[in-house]
Amino acid sequence: MERVIKIKKWTSNIHNSNEKRVKTCLKEILPNYKNISWTEELYINFLTEILNSLPSRYKQKNSIEINGKLKKQVIKDAILEKLNEM
Repeated sequence: MERVIKIKKWTSNIHNSNEKRVKTCLKEILPNYKNISWTEELYINFLTEILNSLPSRYKQKNSIEINGKLKKQVIKDAILEKLNEM
């Protein structure tokens, strides 16, 4: 009997807990960077790079988040660093 791996179903409730916080910080910071010609692809790549530069913090629905939250300034610094690289 072949076992079926249901990746999408099994992982649908697992998210990087920094995603929402990074997006909130981006809404505060990006209006100051109107000189960048944003496209969907550029924004997604930018967001991915920021999330990958931060320490991983994953959580699953109805579970305990062991690592805790990053300070907001750490997130803002990561965003500003990536913007300066552009």
